[in-house]
Amino acid sequence: MQKDLSGFSKVYPNIHVNYRPISGSGSNYESVLRTRFVAGNAPDVIYVNNGGESSTFMADHVLVPLNSYIKASHFSIGDFYPSALALFEKGGKIYGIPKDQSPLALFYNTAMFKKAGIKSPPTTWAQLAADAKILTNPSQHVYGLINSVQEPRWAEFLYQSGGGVMNSTMSKFTLTSPASVKGFQFFVNLYRHGYATVPTSVGASWGGQAFGMGKAAMVLSGDWLVPFLNQTYPKIHFNTAVLPSGPVSNISLTFPVAYAITKDSKHPGASWKLISYLTSQSGMTRWMNLGLALPTRKSLVNLPYYKSHPVTAGLLQQLPHTIAWTFPPGFVQYSSTTMVDQATLAIEGKESAAQALANMQKAGQAILSSQG
Repeated sequence: MQKDLSGFSKVYPNIHVNYRPISGSGSNYESVLRTRFVAGNAPDVIYVNNGGESSTFMADHVLVPLNSYIKASHFSIGDFYPSALALFEKGGKIYGIPKDQSPLALFYNTAMFKKAGIKSPPTTWAQLAADAKILTNPSQHVYGLINSVQEPRWAEFLYQSGGGVMNSTMSKFTLTSPASVKGFQFFVNLYRHGYATVPTSVGASWGGQAFGMGKAAMVLSGDWLVPFLNQTYPKIHFNTAVLPSGPVSNISLTFPVAYAITKDSKHPGASWKLISYLTSQSGMTRWMNLGLALPTRKSLVNLPYYKSHPVTAGLLQQLPHTIAWTFPPGFVQYSSTTMVDQATLAIEGKESAAQALANMQKAGQAILSSQG
């Protein structure tokens, strides 16, 4: 980032940028920003996350619409993936320019696959279940698939079966539709049959760590797993592939993040120049060459960097088939408690898949009702 800002200052020598990162977790970052918004002294440009952060900030009217800046500078919005851009749009107004993203794709251990005689990654639900069964060895604490039961790790199965979590306007939950139940049931069955497990059961804190430890033959993860494995578990041989298709599609979730201008900015014009510089084709290319995330611009999927790093192929191929992960304001705690608790009861056989989704829907609708 410091290198990018140095480049910006050379192009715009009359604009000085103070870079002030906020340490700590994502929740700490949002908390600090909320305090600054209340005090009326938020930064000019901020990083806006996915999940409920983008919807919350837009609902709270703390971000500046960028439409006039986009039009005046002839900024190429049409080059962005619609699913990434839509996360920062509301009422026809664009409040953030997505700087990067990463979809969930299938990471698989090529050595395990070869040893088991499986020549290629699964492309359908049936193949996923069959391969997971073959690759599971409980006596060695090795499983076909290891992932947490957080909503981003099972929602894609709902979409792949034609269902979903909420409707397009996020005004109603759709968890109990027959298609949604079908997708969730498939996810739950992997765990109940013993072909999948949660990371803590093998002494890992998350699925990526379990994969690196050699305890998982497959894991659903994003591009962030690539540098983690290369740095922490360099002996693991792996590759990526698009998610196996369900009855309707192979839709996955993507996690875009954006730059936005706050309502407190005293320098909105200069702020836009910074954002447009960082998210331009050349700016995004520089960022992509670091290997930290994937582009939100469609024109950048064939960068030389990706040709020299073929392990990203599955992730790149997944990009056109994604839905951005988000919730309405006020649902962060619900996502991390109610949804996790109910999904856990389902995979443990303490509740049916349908009942778990019904409980999630009831709690979610209650929050929506309380917010009017």
